[in-house]
Amino acid sequence: MTTLLEISVTPVGTESTSYKEYVTDAIKLIKDKGLNYHIGPSSTVIEGEIDQVMEVAKAIHKHSLKRNANRVVTNLRIEERSDKDMSISHQMRAVKEASQ
Repeated sequence: MTTLLEISVTPVGTESTSYKEYVTDAIKLIKDKGLNYHIGPSSTVIEGEIDQVMEVAKAIHKHSLKRNANRVVTNLRIEERSDKDMSISHQMRAVKEASQ
């Protein structure tokens, strides 16, 4: 079954208030794993099997610590269904259709 994992990483103790470099690094890690993703204004949703998305979430968190942050706060939200498969595109399409 496909899992959707929403991740938000907040680096603390850096010289800049910008997160851009952390987001681009995270996207590279996600792409390297061949996973589908969607960037939102303050988080990224990753689509894949549970082990895949958890592995890439751990890699994103660890990579952020190796950068120049003194502290990293990572928030995760996991969505998984047992009754049917889902995807980022299906979830977004369903909400868009319902709101018209």
